[in-house]
Order: sequence, then C-alpha cells, then structure tokens
Amino acid sequence: MPDFSLSMYREVLSTLSESGYLLTTVGDYLVHEPEYGDNPVAIIRHDIDRRIHKAEVIACLESYLGLCASYYFRFPALESPDVIRSVANLGHEIGYHYEVMSRARGDPEQARNLFERDLLVMRRIGRVQTVCMHGAPLSAINNMTFWDHYRVDDFGLIGEAFLSVTGVEYFSDTGRTWSPAHKMRDHLNGGIIRRETADIRTTPDLIHYIRSFKPLRLYLVTHPERWSENPGEHILLRGVDSVVNLGKAGISLVRELRR
Repeated sequence: MPDFSLSMYREVLSTLSESGYLLTTVGDYLVHEPEYGDNPVAIIRHDIDRRIHKAEVIACLESYLGLCASYYFRFPALESPDVIRSVANLGHEIGYHYEVMSRARGDPEQARNLFERDLLVMRRIGRVQTVCMHGAPLSAINNMTFWDHYRVDDFGLIGEAFLSVTGVEYFSDTGRTWSPAHKMRDHLNGGIIRRETADIRTTPDLIHYIRSFKPLRLYLVTHPERWSENPGEHILLRGVDSVVNLGKAGISLVRELRR
C-alpha cells in the first residue's frame, strides 16, 4: 500500500492496538497520565491546517475503529463549524490551532484579543480544554512566544499540546516524513529521542519501530490533508509537499544568513 494513504494510516492504528497501546487524546493524557503506570500509551493528534473536510474523513475512520483523537483547527476553519461539530460529535477532542502571535505581528495584547475571540467561537461549537501552536513557517515570529506573556489557565485550559506534554517519543508527519527533516517548529522540547529513531522516515519505518521497540509513551501527529486513498490526489499532495519543503529550506537559509 502507498505511504500516506488511508490504508497505511489504518495500519498504524492497527499496529498500535495489536501492540497493546491505549490510544488517547491530548486532554485525556494530561488528566490521566499518572494512572497509566507501565501500560503503553499513544497520544493521537491531528493538526488541521488546510483541506478542512479531510478531518472528517480521518475522524470517521477512527470512530469506526472505536478510537478517539485530538483535532486542532486553525482560525479559518471557524467559518466551517459543521466540520468541527461533526468531529466533536464523533467523540473526538477538538481544540484551537492558534497562530495569534504571527497574526498580531508580535503584539501580545492584540494576540490575546485574537486568541480569546477565536476560543470563544470554538467553545460555542464544542468543549475545548487544550490548544496547540501552529508553526506558521512563513512568519519569523514563533507563536509559542504567546506563553511568554500568558498562562494556559488564564483561558480556562488544562494544557497546550507542545508545552504540557513531556516524557514521550514524538513523531510528526510534517514535511511528508516522520524524521526531523523539514520541521521548522514542529518539535517537542520535552520529548525523548532515542538513537534507534534516526532512520525512521516512512510510515513503514515507524510501524517497524513500534513493533520492534514498543516505546512506553508515544505521541503521533498527522495532518489529515496529507493522507489520501485517491491515486490522483495522492500524487498531487506529494508534489505540494515537495514544493513546500523547498520553500521551507529557502526560508531557513535566508533566516540563517540574517543572523
């Protein structure tokens, strides 16, 4: 089966289940982490950057399998509340994929206004306990700096998907690879990195790693827009990712030269 197909994603979920993992959301992990003990746990998170309808496709698949995951939606998605509501009604966690510091050009007060406004709109759709930073690679401003000025409990939240989770092995499909390549801000500072993960690039690599090493705490992040069963769409998305990765490389080089 081709990589980044829905069939391949289902294989990831099957591997986790067959390996004895409890699959959970970011919010539930933060609440129940002390209770897990030596039981293997995998946090499943989806960042919805574009192609909002794809969130519903993955959400339906997971719901069919009896699983719940976390879905973080950017502010443009608030104009399509039916998709967010559908994901929430399937039992998944919904959250705000914020980029307020880059939108506010670094102004923390304006950023807070944006954050509160969007969070209010999302809470009218469903319960929101956690939020997650959007990397916004085109901006020189890191949205994580929002928390230099505020705390999550200022907004009635229990956690932030990057800041609040520690002691796990973190893997993201950003850049169409599970390796650290092409990831400008998609890193978990409190994560565990083992030398055995150095060669993980493809989804089959990740599946092999899970089966072979069975890490106690996993944190898997996907972008549903990247996963497709349609051959034509699959080729198109692969091309888009290639162009985006080239753009990221250029931006990183320019920023490095300016230092």
